[in-house]
Amino acid sequence: MTTAPPCLIKPPVNNQLSYEAAISENPANGPAYSGRNKRTVSDHTKYWKPGRTLKIAITDHQDGGFDIVKNAVEKWLPYVNLKFEFIELPDNDELYEGDIRIYLTPLSNRTGYSSIGTDALTVPAYLHTMQLGMNYTSIGYEALVLHEFGHALGFLHEHQHPDASIPWNREKTYQQYALEFGWSRALVDGAVFPLPRDASQTYEPYDRHSIMHYDVLNICTIGDWEQPVNLQLSEGDKAAARKAYP
Repeated sequence: MTTAPPCLIKPPVNNQLSYEAAISENPANGPAYSGRNKRTVSDHTKYWKPGRTLKIAITDHQDGGFDIVKNAVEKWLPYVNLKFEFIELPDNDELYEGDIRIYLTPLSNRTGYSSIGTDALTVPAYLHTMQLGMNYTSIGYEALVLHEFGHALGFLHEHQHPDASIPWNREKTYQQYALEFGWSRALVDGAVFPLPRDASQTYEPYDRHSIMHYDVLNICTIGDWEQPVNLQLSEGDKAAARKAYP
């Protein structure tokens, strides 16, 4: 039994630029949002401005991948006050058009990643902001797209929620991710294990059925605890999206 493909967390290259991009795009990302306590530059939210049109560029290898990804991304659309405009992302070194630029790698390396929300605005225009490294026909490919686009909307990993209380067996988890994906302990620490509670943040209730939650193998936990891979948006995902994009 294997884990579903994980994704690499892409931290901003520069926290100050990340903060400035987020506030310029959507002032509600700032310290006064929802009555929260004053925050540091590193812990702002990264949601796009509600009501705006996001240009989403996708590489088109003329093999059906463009439409598969587009159809998956559109499943978020009923729950966010945003419009999506899809455009073709040329596979060359020219400047790319698009707020979110999705590269469909023909290599099925089972790894995906995405800039978190408005961090995409800090990525140079000749680089993509998301990669989907999995065969389009693979079981769970749509779930991979939904997960990565959740990051592109500004959402973080649900299994790292401070209230998750997953009884991780850390050594077994390190071994599993090294065996399946060649991940280092540092990568597992950054993308799998829980994050500390931040007093300046507010949290939705923990949702183990979220598309933003990794599957958790029983071998990776202490006792009898596991979570199968989630393939669709949960009710919690939909509620969180509506709240972030009213």
